[in-house]
Amino acid sequence: MLGSTAYERMRAEHPAEFAPASVFFTHDPRSAIDRRNSFRVKAALVYEAVTGHHVDDHMQRADSLLLALAKECHARIQAPTTGDAGGAGGAPPEAGAAAPPSRDEPGTKGGKSNPPAEVTDDGLDETQKRVVDGVFLVVGFLPKLKEAIARGADRDGVDESFKSRHMQDIVTDVVKLENQLPLRDLLDVAAVAEGAVAATVARGEFEDVRASIAGGGEYKLPFDKDSFGDVVHGFCWYYSPFTSSKKPAAASPFKDVATDEEMATRTLLDCLHLSVVKPPQGAGVSATGRPARMPTARELRRSGVRLQASENGRAEVEFAQPTVRLPALVYDFKLATVARNLLAREYEGQRKPVTRYFQMLNELVEDAADVRILRRAGVVRGGSRGAQEVHGLIKSIDGHATYPSVYMAMDREIEKVKRYHDQKMTSFLVRNRPGVIWASSVAALSVVAIVAARRNRQG
Repeated sequence: MLGSTAYERMRAEHPAEFAPASVFFTHDPRSAIDRRNSFRVKAALVYEAVTGHHVDDHMQRADSLLLALAKECHARIQAPTTGDAGGAGGAPPEAGAAAPPSRDEPGTKGGKSNPPAEVTDDGLDETQKRVVDGVFLVVGFLPKLKEAIARGADRDGVDESFKSRHMQDIVTDVVKLENQLPLRDLLDVAAVAEGAVAATVARGEFEDVRASIAGGGEYKLPFDKDSFGDVVHGFCWYYSPFTSSKKPAAASPFKDVATDEEMATRTLLDCLHLSVVKPPQGAGVSATGRPARMPTARELRRSGVRLQASENGRAEVEFAQPTVRLPALVYDFKLATVARNLLAREYEGQRKPVTRYFQMLNELVEDAADVRILRRAGVVRGGSRGAQEVHGLIKSIDGHATYPSVYMAMDREIEKVKRYHDQKMTSFLVRNRPGVIWASSVAALSVVAIVAARRNRQG
């Protein structure tokens, strides 16, 4: 999808949702300056994760730490592991491969290195740059997200940890299509991170960093390669467009992510998509067919169809007369970015459940009054400025998708809803309910007025 004219069109129309604002993983030469500037953002978060302290006036130390840590991780990932040679932290680099600078070398002062004016990853090759990005995610961002999830009672609580505009930019950048890495890259870093940090801060040039690490200078990654599936689940729970369970299901597709070769080729955005889509029900299920159009929320209320929110976090519709169950959409600061990147991910595919869901939502919502009905039913949640902002996003979010994007599992349920609605609307009283109520009210008032007039004449 990246590089296609369709994606370039989407990016040009909605740059805030597609173009990274703070963190760049792209290796596109056109974004070289942006990537260089984002190195400091990555370094600051990694420094805070390793030391437990805000970077403050130690920005150059943070830059040097990230660069050295990425090189150490890369050496350990690339080195062959035999027996117990590498220990739990992966095989160390060969002697002399990454020798630390001597305290007596030029450019040092007082036993500590004097770093250059600007430290970046410009001199690294593409593989090493991916390791830089992997270190940012595995050591910097994902532990911070994991901690926020453990501390917050719900997604609003997690959002409290990312209240600043700077952190919100990082949160949204991580899920963008341009910033995706295969899980294999993240798992490789997770396997060697603790040993790499220990080896890096043991160097004389990082003596001050080691001294600032709590617990006697020993860094601990809050997860390992084997428990990485729980981290992926937490990521999907927080980023999902829909309300879902915080606790991983027994049949979670991410529980064996460390040993599943197919899963290792996926990205975090792929995993998010997998978490919101119902698994195919057999190989013979067709992805094509006749689409159905959902009546608006007001029309459904008029025909007696009840709207109910489901909590399974999947883009699916279930109808059991007279109730239609829909996923609870969460409107927050990252919804537009998440939704548009999920739609872009589906753009070239044949099966488009997320795209079809948002098209169905567009049909369901004609104006802000429909949004208010959905909010009362719990089908839409959040949106601090009221129904109008939610309405604006819903009406524009699927603008580039082929309409209609057929997803038969959903279209079959929508067809059931429409058939039930049309059947109910054939009744005169139902079809003309507003007019009947108005006429009945007028007739009742007329009778009351006639009776009152007669009494006055008799009196």
